[in-house]
Amino acid sequence: MARAHQSIFIQAPIDEVFQFAKKPGNWTSFYNHLSKPEKIEGTGEAGTEVETVFSIVGLRFPVTINVVRCERSGEEGFWEGIITGSFIAHQKSHYRSMDGGTEAVFELEIDLPHSAFDRFTERLVYDRLERNTLRHTLENLKAACELER
Repeated sequence: MARAHQSIFIQAPIDEVFQFAKKPGNWTSFYNHLSKPEKIEGTGEAGTEVETVFSIVGLRFPVTINVVRCERSGEEGFWEGIITGSFIAHQKSHYRSMDGGTEAVFELEIDLPHSAFDRFTERLVYDRLERNTLRHTLENLKAACELER
């Protein structure tokens, strides 16, 4: 299982960042490697289900994202999703108001089915996810939210 953890400071209020990040229609504008949703049921709250494709190193992985938590509490926001299909993953996002902006922290745990990939491809996908996906995703989220201002 691969685990990745990244954070970034976004110069925008938590309300704007959280509202933008939770909407499934916005995910492709910031989530690295995610294709336009093929089907969306819900608005981003818990219970939302999104069918889409995750593409990396020329490989396409159909997935379903189920939102299991999406809530604001005081100066914090929490989002959590389970990804199933070609692989299984668990993503948690935590947003915290600080210093006039928002700290966004993303955590991703991913488990690729060993039978579906040769050893080289599996290692390449893991490395790309661990090193790049969350970092680029957060950089894209930062750019999108700061440009909105």
